[in-house]
Amino acid sequence: MKKLVNFLLLIALLVFFTPPAFASSPPSPQTLQAMDKAKSYLYDLEKDRGALSPWSYVALAGAGDTLDGSAVRHTCELIWNDEGLKSGDMSSYCLLVFTLLSAGEDPYSYHGQNLIRVIQNAQLPGGKFPDNIQSGGEELVNAHVWAVLALTAAGAPVPDREKAIRWLVERQHADGSFYWYAPDTKTSDVDSTGMALMALGALGEGKESPAVQKAVAYLQKVQKTSGGFESWGAENPESCSMVIQGLTAVGIDPTGPEFTKPGGNPVTAMLGFQLPDGSFEHVKGSGSNEMATQQAIMGLADVVYGNTLFERLKEKVKAGLEGNSAKTQQYLARFKVGEKSYTLSVSGRQETREIDVSPFIANGRTYVPVRYLAYALGVPEEGVNWDGRNGTVTLTLGSTTVKLVIGEKALYLNGAARPMDVAPVIVSGRVFLPARFVAEAFGYQVQWVEATQEVLITG
Repeated sequence: MKKLVNFLLLIALLVFFTPPAFASSPPSPQTLQAMDKAKSYLYDLEKDRGALSPWSYVALAGAGDTLDGSAVRHTCELIWNDEGLKSGDMSSYCLLVFTLLSAGEDPYSYHGQNLIRVIQNAQLPGGKFPDNIQSGGEELVNAHVWAVLALTAAGAPVPDREKAIRWLVERQHADGSFYWYAPDTKTSDVDSTGMALMALGALGEGKESPAVQKAVAYLQKVQKTSGGFESWGAENPESCSMVIQGLTAVGIDPTGPEFTKPGGNPVTAMLGFQLPDGSFEHVKGSGSNEMATQQAIMGLADVVYGNTLFERLKEKVKAGLEGNSAKTQQYLARFKVGEKSYTLSVSGRQETREIDVSPFIANGRTYVPVRYLAYALGVPEEGVNWDGRNGTVTLTLGSTTVKLVIGEKALYLNGAARPMDVAPVIVSGRVFLPARFVAEAFGYQVQWVEATQEVLITG
C-alpha cells in the first residue's frame, strides 16, 4: 500500500459548509472527537519537526482550520522548488495546487505561473491528463484522477470532460475495480477504486452510472466483516478513508446500510486504528503514522461535512472567499475591427497600445496580427517565433506552446492537434491569427460584441 500511497494527492478544502450531497445521519460525537484529537496530534508533530508533509496541511484545512501560524506556505515553496515539479510531474503540480488552496494561496498566479491553466492545457487528445506535463505518458491512473480533482477543487473546468470520463472508465477492470498502473489490467485495488470514484463524482457521474455501480459492487464484495478494507495485504485506515471519500463523491453514505457489516462500517473500522494520543497507525501494533493520520482526518471530514473536500473548495472559490481569481476578471484585452490600437486592462490599470495594422473579419472570425495578439496574451517577444520557410507560427508562454500553420485548420497545443474552422492567413505580408482559438488555447475566455465590432479577451 505504501507504494500506492506515495502517489496520493488529496484534495484541499475549506471550513465553508455546503448542504450534504446525500441524506446521512449527523456525525456521532465520537467522530467529531476523533477528528479533533487527530488534528491536535498533527499540530504537536509540527512543533516537534518544524513542518508537516503537504498532505497533513491539506487534511487540517479540510478539517476546518485556517493554518495561520503553520509552516504551510514554506511547504508550498518546497514543492515549487522540488525536482518533481521542475521535471513536469503531473502529481507534483496537483500536490502544489492542493497545498496552495489549503494555505489560502492562489494557484492561478503563483510565482507568476497559472498552474491551473498548465494542467488544463496538458490534457491529451484521448482525454487523459498525462503522467508528465512535458513528456506525456498514459500509465498512471492516479495522475489523471488528481488532475481532474485539482481542477475541480480550484473551480476550473476540465477541457474535455466526456473524454476524461471515457479514458478512466476504460481502465476499469472486469470485477469493477481500478488499479493505479494502467498497463496492469489484472490487479484489483481498493485505494485506486476509491480514488477513481472521487474523479468520477467530480466529473458528474453519480450512483446511476454503470461504472460507479460496478465499482461500488466491487467494494461491497471485498469489504471485511469489521466494516473496513485492506490494500496490499493488510486492513488499514488509509484504505477506509479512500472508500469513504470515493463513496461520498458519488452520493453514497459510507455509514449507510449498503456498507454496514456485522462489525461496523468504514468509519468505525477506521476509528479502530486511532491511538490514545490522537494519531492513527497504518496497521495494528505499528505505532503512530503521519500518513495514516492525515488520511483518516480527510475521511472523517467528509463524514462531518457530508460532502467531498473538492466540492467544498469549489463552493469556496465560487463564493470568492479565497482563490478569487477564478471568477474575477483581472485581465481584459479589447481589439476592435478596423482600429489600429487595442486596450489592455490588468487589475484595473488600463492602457492603449498602438498597432500598425488593424484586425479584420473573414469567414465569421476575427483575425488579429500575430505579434500584437501574442503580446496581449502575455507572450513575451522571445516567445513569438515565425518560421517563414515552413509557414508556421509558434507561441510559447511558460510551459504552454501553441503552434499554427498558415492555411491549416488546426492548432497544436503542446503538440496535440485541436481543430479550427478557419486557418491562419497572410495579408499584405503580415500574419493574422483567429483570435478566439489562440486565446482559448492559452486558457482565456473570448467574447464577440457585435454592436461595437469588438473581441474581448478576459482571464
